This record gives sequence, structure tokens and C-alpha cells, in this order.
Amino acid sequence: MPLRFVHCSDIHLLDLVGTHAGHFFNKRLTGGANLLFNRGRKHDKGMFDRIVAHAREYAVDRLVITGDLTNLALDSEFELVRGKLRAAGLPVTVIPGNHDAYTRGSVRARRFEHYMAEFMDGERSGGDYPFAQRLGDVALVGVSTAIASLPLYAVGEVGGDQLSRLAGMLTTLGRDGLARVVLIHHPVMPGVAKPRHGLNDRDAFARVIADHGAELILHGHEHRRIDGDLPGPRGPVPVHGIGSGTYLSQKPGRHGAFSLYDASPAAITRVYHTWDGAKFVAEAPATIRPAA
Repeated sequence: MPLRFVHCSDIHLLDLVGTHAGHFFNKRLTGGANLLFNRGRKHDKGMFDRIVAHAREYAVDRLVITGDLTNLALDSEFELVRGKLRAAGLPVTVIPGNHDAYTRGSVRARRFEHYMAEFMDGERSGGDYPFAQRLGDVALVGVSTAIASLPLYAVGEVGGDQLSRLAGMLTTLGRDGLARVVLIHHPVMPGVAKPRHGLNDRDAFARVIADHGAELILHGHEHRRIDGDLPGPRGPVPVHGIGSGTYLSQKPGRHGAFSLYDASPAAITRVYHTWDGAKFVAEAPATIRPAA
């Protein structure tokens, strides 16, 4: 059975209810300043509501969000996000981004996992990540790159233990004939991340894909469209990076965006949607076929 889903990322839903000065005696000091003078003016959380409405119109099986659901990893933000996802009226899959692990305290408290657990159910082989959701003939594989980093850094890391589990999971799912869609926040192709924004163990992740394969990799993080591929055991594995779902920009490649996918082991079709200032506009469908 094919899977129809909408993919978006970096929705950065903000809610400061109950926040006080003590919450900013850490990396949030620089992040809050960025929100005040830059990021806060460039995002509109109402655009996420539009994406959800489109997902319903397209009668999708699932909504997929590849990280940065929040800005500052505050309880109030996670409560807002969880409420919106519960009200979406369709199944949701999420993974964390660097903003969802914005401070060491939020990581120690496992805040993302506490609030988002119901949207990350699935098979595991030890640890929270990766997890696999078998949905008909497709498996969504959720990977975490979310780590707390220094101010002005937005790096990520999968880690050796998670990479080892990912290798085994991809092998099992591939043996079972499923189309494996890997969800990850940070870009995985070389040379596309901004300075201090990259995936620390990108090369190690790429080796796992080269050895064990996947049919598609989806990510966000850079707030721009990034299309390419990584080597796989049977040929190139497509990689699709997407712009922020709530970004008001209309610069080419940096539009607010979401994608509609129809996926099966035989083929995966994408319809990319970009924000034109008033509405999301669909591009022509594009189809990729997994290497034989």
C-alpha cells in the first residue's frame, strides 16, 4: 500500500507564556535577541495552519515534520506545538531539530521526548532513535541530530550508537521490501550547510547510507530547498531538503514551503509547494524511481 504524506520542517512555533528572565540565562539570551530583531519578523505561525489545511484537502495519510518545531525549547512552546498537532485531525510524525534541544537543560529534561512521544511511536532497537514506522509498503525512519550547542552554533550529531542501530534498521526494512524514507534534521550532503550549522558526523552517516541504502532522505534546517543525492549500494539515494514551513520569504529557493509525497517501493512522487505571499502554490509533480 502506498503512503501519501505532507512533509514540512522548521515551523518554529513561538509561545512565551509563563516565561521569565531566568529562562534566558543561557543560550536563549542570543536566541531571544535573534527572535526580537530578526527571526520573529520572518515567520508566521499561521502558515503552519495553512499547511495542515492543505494536508487535509489532499487526504494525506500522515503529516511529517523534520525538526525545529520550537524556537527556544520552552515548555510553553512544546505545549503549543502538541496542542496544534493533536488538533490537526490526522496522524503526525516528528523528529527533533537543534532548536528543540536548544539548551543543555532542555536535553537533560528530555523535553522534546516528553511532549512529542505520541508522534514518535514505532519500532526501536534500543534508545529513543532511530525509530521506524511501518505504514503499508513504506517505512518512515526517524533519526535525531539534536544536541545542545554553543551560542551562535547550530550543529548536529547522530552519534555512533544511533548510527549502528540505524544500519541494522535499514537492513531489516530493506530486506522486508519497504520503501525506506529517512527523516533527519540537518543536511546530509557535503558543502550545503552554513558555517557552524553542519552535521558533525555527516561522513559517518553517509557511509551508513552507502552500505545499507534508503529510498529517500528528507531534511530541513537550512530554510532553503536543497536537492541532491548520496551514494547507496544500488545507486544514488535522493535527498530532499525543504524550506521552512512558516518562512515569509519569497526569495527563490528560500520560500516558505511544504511538499506532498506519494511513496511506494516502485516510485516516489513529490509536489513541492512554495509561498507566494498570499498562498501556497504547487509546482509540477516530479517522480523518482529507486535504483534497481
